[in-house]
Amino acid sequence: MEHDGTWAKWPHSRLESAAVLADSRERVLQTVREDICRSRLAPGQPLDVNLVVLRTGVSRSVVRQALRDLAEQGWLTAPGEGCVVRAPSPEEAAEIDEVRRALEEVTVRRFVAQASDSQLRALHGALLAFEDLADLPPDPSALLQARDNFYGLVLRAAGVMATLDALVALRARIVVLMCASLCSPGRPQTAAQELRDIYEALADRDADRAVQACCTHVDRSYEAGFRALAGLSDTESGNTRD
Repeated sequence: MEHDGTWAKWPHSRLESAAVLADSRERVLQTVREDICRSRLAPGQPLDVNLVVLRTGVSRSVVRQALRDLAEQGWLTAPGEGCVVRAPSPEEAAEIDEVRRALEEVTVRRFVAQASDSQLRALHGALLAFEDLADLPPDPSALLQARDNFYGLVLRAAGVMATLDALVALRARIVVLMCASLCSPGRPQTAAQELRDIYEALADRDADRAVQACCTHVDRSYEAGFRALAGLSDTESGNTRD
């Protein structure tokens, strides 16, 4: 196939610079997300841009762009001149939960009605992947991704792409809460059993049981998350008093 050689006209240095820039930005994203997941950064704690620059070796301009991206994704808020680790209040979480339950019920019922056997097998594979991670030393970011993979398969099999977009937006507002939940001792194993309950109800084509299992999983995730965040706040207060 003929082409106009557009790519060939790009100087190699420009292509290399773009790749370096993308790699630098991803390094900042991973570092800050990991610090939040590992509770090295607590909700309400401001980020020191200079410290991020020192830790990652990335320029201030790239760091600031990456922090703006994290704010859009729900990890941070950006009041005034700085970024602060963001977590939803119980009231905000309750509002999100109300919308999420309605969307998930539609999704579950459509999955039960139309998911193929191959899609169910793929969902089982995603469940096993989460269970494997739950038995390893805690890695909240990996667990969160595995959990998202599980739910993403349910959404795609249900054929509700508009719902997928809405749930992704809702997830961004509670991502720090979910990470805090998965940091809680024993929570990964409990979450794995909850996802298995969801899977087994879907495999049995029992929509009512699957809806209830989804609600139970989210309720327990919120409870564990807020307990963990409260513990972090107490620790921060104790450090301040000391």
